[in-house]
This record gives sequence, structure tokens and C-alpha cells, in this order.
Amino acid sequence: MAEQSKRGSQLENGSEHGHGSKKARAQAMLIKQEQHEVGEVEDEVVEEEEEREEGEVSQGSGSGALVAVEAMETEPQINLRFGLSLFHCRACLLPLKPPTFKCEVGHVLCGTCCNSHGQVCGGGAIYSPSVEVDAFVRDAKQPCAHEEYGCKSSVVYFEAAGHRRACQWAPCSCPDPGCDFFTSPARLADHFVAAHSWPLTEVNYGKPHRIALPPPQGWHVLVGKDDGCVFLLSPCALGAAAAVSLVCVRANGDAAEGAPQFRCKLWAEDGSSKDNMTMMMAMVGSSSLSGGFSAADQSMFLVVPPEILHEMSGDSPFVMVRIDRAAAAAAKSTTPPVRSSRRRQ
Repeated sequence: MAEQSKRGSQLENGSEHGHGSKKARAQAMLIKQEQHEVGEVEDEVVEEEEEREEGEVSQGSGSGALVAVEAMETEPQINLRFGLSLFHCRACLLPLKPPTFKCEVGHVLCGTCCNSHGQVCGGGAIYSPSVEVDAFVRDAKQPCAHEEYGCKSSVVYFEAAGHRRACQWAPCSCPDPGCDFFTSPARLADHFVAAHSWPLTEVNYGKPHRIALPPPQGWHVLVGKDDGCVFLLSPCALGAAAAVSLVCVRANGDAAEGAPQFRCKLWAEDGSSKDNMTMMMAMVGSSSLSGGFSAADQSMFLVVPPEILHEMSGDSPFVMVRIDRAAAAAAKSTTPPVRSSRRRQ
């Protein structure tokens, strides 16, 4: 009986041991499977992170380029002094205009001046681009010559002459005899009102305006609402009639490249009969007013006959004025085309 109980206990122990071994193996397999699955998940997470990092890097490269451009635009500035000869062409003696070239001797020239330089320079047979000089020429700036009159622009040196011709702050004179006030048109309009009490009317381009006619040799100031351009309307005696003219107050406005141009329509009519009317249409001229201003001295003016002036005698005389924008002044090239047989590297 004792042996049977031993065998029974051994069998029970063996079965329990075998069952425990199977259970342990199953748990080990389950753990391995879980570790494998966890490993796959970790691999997927790592891959996703790597892809995201690659995307950030690729996006960062684009944003880095943008930051670099912005950094160049906001790069700190410095004021230096250089001899003007460094920025002038050795052929035309004018400010260097990129692209620039250098001859074998080392003379730096505008791209259009190589042919003429070759006639006086023994090293003018071969030219190479001067990239370093281009960088300086394109970025060398100076204050506008009309800074004291209100212009705050910093102008590239080789474009300074063109800017000066077209600058809206270029000074003009007060046309009133005995007044030597000299400033920009915008400030001049304020002077007309404050110092001389001339009437001022803001006008919309393309719309007619009823303007009170000032006395002979007087002025009525008109200012464009859109751009602040200043105009003067002035009559003068023409026998028993009156001559009325309109001028835009600005220096070199007719010839400046890109300067806005205007045309005007002036007319006056009989208050009792619209059949009696006088009208004039013309381009608006520009003047710095340095020699004064008289309507009869202008190339175009409106003649208001005495019949209409007398009909207006009950009220203050007036004229109708309409100012329209015209095409801007076209660019005028002062540099003839150059055909060069010289070699460039």
C-alpha cells in the first residue's frame, strides 16, 4: 500500500510537473509572441518617426532657404566712403551698370562699353565678367538728392540720376511775385494756403468739378485725391476776355520716365443758355514755376469770352474742370545699341 501510494504520488507529481512544463512552454511562447509584436510595433513607430524627421528635414531645407533670403533682405547696413572712380565706367565715365566686365589690364566697364574701350586700351581684346563688382554696384545706395525736401528713398547709385528726374519731391518755386519759397510740390500746396490764402480743392480724376475762377493773376490750387499731385488753375486778362490754363506743379514731370501724365478738359458756359459754351481739351503740362506762371504764356489755354464772363457777373465766375490720367511717360534710352566684335569670356 505504501508503494502504491508512492507510485500514485509520483504519477501525480509527474503529471503536475508535465502539465507545469507545458504551461511554462506556452507562457514562454506567448511572451515571445508578445515581444515579437511589440518589436514590430516599435519598428513601425521608429519608421514613422524617421519618415516624419525626413519630412521635417526636407521642409526645413525650403524654409531655411526662405530664412536665408529674408536674412539678406534684413541684413544690417553700414555707411562707408569710397572714391567715385571705383563706381564709374572707364569707357563712358558714367556710373557702372551691371553686368560689368573687366579687360585684361583690369579696367572695369559697363557691358555696353567694351567695344569703345577696345579702341583705346591695348588690353581690350578679351573681357571677363566681373561678378564681384556687380555685387557692389547693385547694392551701393545713397540718399535721394531731394532728401531735404521730403524724399526718404535710398537709391542705387547707378539709378540715382533717373530717380532724381522722376522724384515727386523735386523742389518747385512759389509763383507769387516777391515770394522766394522753394520746396516740394506737396509742401508747396500747404504754403499756398497758409501764406497766400489761395483756395484749394481736392479733385477726383475722371470727374468734372465746378471751380471758382480766381481774379486775374490769381491761382486756385487743385490736389488729386488719389496721388496728391498738385495743379494750379490760373486766369489772366486777354483783352476783354480771360485766358484760363491748368498746369501740374512738378519739376521735369513731362520728360521723367514713368511719371504720370494727365489730360484736362476746361469749359465755361452761359448760365442762361447752354448753347453758348467755350471748351478746351489738352494734355496738362508740367512746370517747376521757377519763372512764375501766366495762363496766356502757356501753349494751350481756354479763352472765356466777355459775353460768358458778363453773364456770370451775378455770381462768382467759374469754370468746369475735368482731369484724366493719361499713359505714363515712356522710357527714353540715351544709350545707343553697341555691336561688339570683341571676345568675352
